[in-house]
Amino acid sequence: MFYWISLALAVIALGVICVTLFRHWREIRLINPESIQEERERRKREELIMQRFERMKSDKFGPLVQLAKRAILAGKTVFHAAYIKLIRLEKYYNQAKSPFSFIAPSAKERIKTLLDEARSLQRDMKWADAERRYLDVLALDARNWDAYKGLGLIYLKQKLYPQAKETFDFLLKMKKADDVCYAALADIAESKEEWGLAEDMRKKAVDFQPRLANRQAELAQFYLERKLTDKAWTFAKRAAELEPKSAKYLELSLDVAILVRDRLEAQRRYDKLRLLSEDRPKLQAFKDKIEGIS
Repeated sequence: MFYWISLALAVIALGVICVTLFRHWREIRLINPESIQEERERRKREELIMQRFERMKSDKFGPLVQLAKRAILAGKTVFHAAYIKLIRLEKYYNQAKSPFSFIAPSAKERIKTLLDEARSLQRDMKWADAERRYLDVLALDARNWDAYKGLGLIYLKQKLYPQAKETFDFLLKMKKADDVCYAALADIAESKEEWGLAEDMRKKAVDFQPRLANRQAELAQFYLERKLTDKAWTFAKRAAELEPKSAKYLELSLDVAILVRDRLEAQRRYDKLRLLSEDRPKLQAFKDKIEGIS
């Protein structure tokens, strides 16, 4: 009987506690231990004790930590030296196993040799042999743009315009076109009398390499052949400025200066040309033209 009474009282007391906690839970949750003076002092004592313990540990174990770090560094150095030695041994072993393997040229060296041979054959106008070398390069490296460019120039020199255009259009599509590519496409356009396209390609060649005198001269010659002497003068003059010791570009600029009837410029360029050229009949012809400018 007593047991059941005690149990009933305990249940009632627990219920009261739960009700109290439920009613005042918001206030209990807002209690901040930091606001209690004793709690703050207790935490401060603990922090001081921990700081002192850390100092003691540092003083006591500091030399041991440094010694351990040095030991680890020494171990890493020894391991690295052993690793390098192992790599070298493996290299020597491979050379001993295949003593003549190092003589065989790498693919990169082979490509360079083939390109040099192709360019040499191209200069000698041995088109078939040069083409074969370029194709050998592409067999080793299907994305070798120098080989494609070489093939395109071979086709262009042989007036195989469809093959040349296909090659240079491919370079253009792959965004690997340079001044050589644009100049070649201009030549192909001129062969088909597509003057607008030819002019556009000549301009792109100049824009790609603005400091190449031959690109400036090619555009000047293009305008000169179309009787656009004012436009030709700009580029002919620039070509002569880029290579002042070139009689060829000086003659071109002198020709255009005479055509635009600029006697002062023509006389200046004639005086320079006399120092570079020994072609007396040509010089006399230029002199007569200059004197004929009113």
